Amino acid sequence: MTAGGRRGRPATVGVVDGPLRIAVVTGGLALTGGVERCVLEDTRELVAAGHDVSVWHRPSRPVPGPATDRTDPDLTGPAADRTDPDLAGVPDAPFRALGVTLHGVGDQRFGVRSALRDVVRFARDGVRLRRARPDVLWLNRPEHLPWGRVVSVLSGAPLVVHLHHAPNYRRVAPLAGGRTHFAAVSNTMARAWAEVGVPVDRISVVPNGVDPAAFPAASSTDRARARVRLGIAPDARTVLYYGRLTRSKGVLALLEAWQHLLDTVDARQPVASGTAVGGSGRSGGQYGADGSEAPDRSRHAAQDRPLLVLAGAMLPGEEDAVRRAVAALPDGAVLVLPERDDVVPLLHAADLVVAPSIEPEGYGRAVVEAMSAGVPVVAATAGGTGEILAGEWARFTVDPEDRPALAATVLAALDEAVDEPGLGERARAFVRDHHGRHRHVTALLRTLREHARR
Repeated sequence: MTAGGRRGRPATVGVVDGPLRIAVVTGGLALTGGVERCVLEDTRELVAAGHDVSVWHRPSRPVPGPATDRTDPDLTGPAADRTDPDLAGVPDAPFRALGVTLHGVGDQRFGVRSALRDVVRFARDGVRLRRARPDVLWLNRPEHLPWGRVVSVLSGAPLVVHLHHAPNYRRVAPLAGGRTHFAAVSNTMARAWAEVGVPVDRISVVPNGVDPAAFPAASSTDRARARVRLGIAPDARTVLYYGRLTRSKGVLALLEAWQHLLDTVDARQPVASGTAVGGSGRSGGQYGADGSEAPDRSRHAAQDRPLLVLAGAMLPGEEDAVRRAVAALPDGAVLVLPERDDVVPLLHAADLVVAPSIEPEGYGRAVVEAMSAGVPVVAATAGGTGEILAGEWARFTVDPEDRPALAATVLAALDEAVDEPGLGERARAFVRDHHGRHRHVTALLRTLREHARR
């Protein structure tokens, strides 16, 4: 569907039949976040549907040699299209397994002061794309819109920009012309980009989706195995946050709210004295294999106080604040685990997931992943997460900056998740009916076809 009601004109009219030549444009290929996972999953679907797909990306690590030295932002020519098989990260392996052609691109960043140099650099990629003759450019990093517009003009290929997150620019109208169309992951993102100048009739809403089979519900055996691996007691009520451990994602707000939650639990039923985790010798949480302290793999003792699990990467500049907030909580209240690609064991160990992002999410993939696994979610009211949790699920939304309200909502949802056995299956059915892959891929292909070269 498309948003309507403001001036502008459709970028194209009609639909291209048959297989498309699609140039998928993204940042790095490493699976560092939701956008990267979506690009890989969508590329897999497009290839399976018979389309000719090439992936144009910034190398996750520079390829050895003078043409790709760190000081040279211009990755052009044959060197840009090769990948060294000895690179340790092998982030391109899933794409190569699909049989797609990979191409390196230059620095896609744009600045007003460096505009002329930037446009010249973009033009080199435009010439290379022109030789590839794609039917459509599908840009998955909207912050690189200036790059996309230059490359679209020089290559002659229409541009579809996937709006995964909030605008990076105050005024987009000068960049929204030509054969450019926009695919927003939610109505929230469609409105946000329209507010900075994208004509609403150039925006299609293409909601994300997940494959429920990739995030299955846990059997009793799965749950027990996951808890043993993570060091969580079999009967500990467990709340999970996974993602970047940053202020903007609401982690500090959650840690502050956790003390409110523990106080409420203590007030309604006293908790036995003693620590849940032995051997750390410090207040706050025990740390997993995140490069700081060796993990204490003894299980958390069963007690009335719930356990908060934080799984994700701490970023420079914010790590100290997160560690202080963890240390301020009672011993054993928080378990910190490192970032991991496979989140299913985390979900299988959890009774509830919380996604308290203060910076509104464009979509809220973690919400859908968790619910697909039969785990209910408390999430921010604003942004894409609030859009997902509508109807029956609206009671699980909250303003994360209201710490007491966040604590109360999490505790109420945790009680319901533990006491209401049918809640998990309703969550799974909700994802199957409203946020599955088929709905997403159908909308994506329709948008790419409608705006492809003819």
